Amino acid sequence: MDEGLVALVTAGVGLVGALGGAAMGGLAAVRGARMGAETTARATIEQARTQERAQHDHWLRDERKRAAVLMLEVYDRFTIAASNVTRMFDLEIEASADVGSAYGTSINEVRGAYFPLRLLGPARVHQAARELWQLIEQHNEEIQEWADGIMTATDETRAEWRAREEQQRYTLGDAHSNLIDAVSESLQGNDAVPRLN
Repeated sequence: MDEGLVALVTAGVGLVGALGGAAMGGLAAVRGARMGAETTARATIEQARTQERAQHDHWLRDERKRAAVLMLEVYDRFTIAASNVTRMFDLEIEASADVGSAYGTSINEVRGAYFPLRLLGPARVHQAARELWQLIEQHNEEIQEWADGIMTATDETRAEWRAREEQQRYTLGDAHSNLIDAVSESLQGNDAVPRLN
């Protein structure tokens, strides 16, 4: 065979080999790039999910704090209003429609503030808020009983009402403290935010 032809065939085989190698290398590069892109996409998705969970946890913590602060504020207004009503019943302060109105408003505020805590939890805060809310409702019933019977009550009945009201104030104070403890624990992160998978 002619040397020129051999060189041409050898160059052709080399060219085919080079093209085949380049094609294989190109395919490997494309496959590697695709695998890298998939890995990057998975990492990006996971990072987005982690960030979304963190933002949700932060939002929930802020909402829980806001709801707890509201409940504690309206509790303070309730105790002042309830005290004024019972002082009015005992004729320690002058009878006034404003006192009764402030008391009614405070009861409605307590009811309105309780439900966000009930919805937002966590369980220990919800339980403590429920206990406080129920005691406030019970205290309200006692005050209503007192108001309904104020004109016909005997001194003995008035003394019983005063004694029950005083005991209820201590019970309410304990429930208030329990709510503060539960909220503090929750805001310090001791109550994990439940996660849905």
